[in-house]
Amino acid sequence: MSLTKLTDTVYVLQAPTNIGLIAAPDGQAVAIDSGIDDSIARKLLKEADKEGLQVKAIINTHSHADHIGGNHFIVGRTGAGVFTSALEAPYVEQPLYEPYTLTGGAYPWKELQNKFLLARASKVTEMLQPGEFSIHGLDLNIISLPGHSLGQIGVQADGVLFCGDSFISSNLLQKHGIPYNVNIHDYLETLDKLSKTNCNWYVPAHGTPSSNITEDLEVNRDKVLSLIQMVESLLSDPQEIDTLVSNICSALEVKAANTGIYYLYRTAVTAYLSYLYQLGRAKTEMDNNRLFWLTNKTG
Repeated sequence: MSLTKLTDTVYVLQAPTNIGLIAAPDGQAVAIDSGIDDSIARKLLKEADKEGLQVKAIINTHSHADHIGGNHFIVGRTGAGVFTSALEAPYVEQPLYEPYTLTGGAYPWKELQNKFLLARASKVTEMLQPGEFSIHGLDLNIISLPGHSLGQIGVQADGVLFCGDSFISSNLLQKHGIPYNVNIHDYLETLDKLSKTNCNWYVPAHGTPSSNITEDLEVNRDKVLSLIQMVESLLSDPQEIDTLVSNICSALEVKAANTGIYYLYRTAVTAYLSYLYQLGRAKTEMDNNRLFWLTNKTG
């Protein structure tokens, strides 16, 4: 695992979750995300040192544990500032909110308090708005890319766009079963926005940097549209959400291998239900103290 140089000033550490590194003129550097744990963060600092760079800022594209898990280590070693969007900041500072949200607001039990869902906390230095952002002599462009999370951002520098989880490389998409998104409307709009950008390089959080993401965007869009159709079709018979998750997993031939993955799938499926509800194409009904989702035939 070593740094790949994309431009004179921009690097990527290709890992299970890719990390960006942008070199400033003064020898300091800005990391884009920090990986899932201390070991990845330690590797990033080691590789940066080989290039004569010191990480003095971290921009988190969003607050999921595999993107913020190295924050605490890097801040402790270098005093780096931490930057993210206003909607993601509370989760960076209070990471327990992530599994807490997945369980619907109940205290998460041990199975949901692992490094994949619960990072160590880090203090946010500044909350970023879309637009130009200057730091350590670098002129960056912050781009709003919501959908996968409520306040996800992308970071553009020197012709390179770090995209977070705004899309998954097409060769990896199938492995994700039910891709995790929390707002389907925003996710589709984000795909549209990316299709209109013009960058030399695009770096997804999961997958290989590419100079052309047209196919990736189309595959991600097709996946979302097919899931919308599948969910709506299944709602022709009233479904409780746990039954619906099971039916979708069976149709896709995927398995929720553990409690964490189950709750990620459950949240993702709920996002599709919310999307269809907002369009007037799905509704809820109560029956004997049980909540059912079904097609809204008048929608």
